[in-house]
Amino acid sequence: MSNTSPDPANQPTPPPAYPAPSAPAGGYAPAAGQPTGKEKGPARLGIIAFAASLAGAVIGSIIAFIAGMQFGGLVAYTDSSGNFSGAVPPEAEQIAVTSVVLAVVAFVVWGALALWGFIQGIIAAVKNRGRVWGIVAIVLAVIGVGAVSMFYGIGAAAGAAPYLA
Repeated sequence: MSNTSPDPANQPTPPPAYPAPSAPAGGYAPAAGQPTGKEKGPARLGIIAFAASLAGAVIGSIIAFIAGMQFGGLVAYTDSSGNFSGAVPPEAEQIAVTSVVLAVVAFVVWGALALWGFIQGIIAAVKNRGRVWGIVAIVLAVIGVGAVSMFYGIGAAAGAAPYLA
């Protein structure tokens, strides 16, 4: 036996310190540079969803308030028991039509913008691209109908107030 160490060129290579990446259960691994779903993306998607939901609630509420004011103004054409006395004048008919059209517009505006914010908020939350903003957008889109309805009622009360004793 000799005390000399063997030639390092003839020694087998040791295994790597960590195993090589293997393909996931789906059968493919993401290419380099592709998101794996764990990274956090830019929050712009969630912020846009929030802005759409907020715009729907605010714009819809403003239009609903104006519609309620128009509707409340019809109290001027009623008698003390709250019934229309005699024939309804053309001004009252015009006020009623305007109120209904504005109320429909208020809910359509809210519905369109809230639907946009709701869907984009879900996508933002799932893709982690502004998750918190996306969740807030979803909640705001859902409760926005309450705000629009409430402002319609407040507008109706404000429109009727000058005619009530």
